[in-house]
Amino acid sequence: MTNKLNALALANTFAIIDLVLHPTFHLWGWYFPASYEQIMSEFVIGLQLSVQETFTPTFFTYWILEVIAFWLLGLLGGMLYNRLSK
Repeated sequence: MTNKLNALALANTFAIIDLVLHPTFHLWGWYFPASYEQIMSEFVIGLQLSVQETFTPTFFTYWILEVIAFWLLGLLGGMLYNRLSK
């Protein structure tokens, strides 16, 4: 007997995580740019960045596109898992 993964639930979970984490990281970079730059340079060795945070309509457009991409990634990942687990 095989257990099927609920691909829609996985897709929704990916989208919700991105809806919450994406603006959280941007707000962190906006309010505390020095700590954000330090942590990111430690996390990705050699990364040199300078935070110049702005919230424009372009930000929100790309944020929604990213949420859609994460939703599709979760859906396709769940469907692929179900297909390969047979």
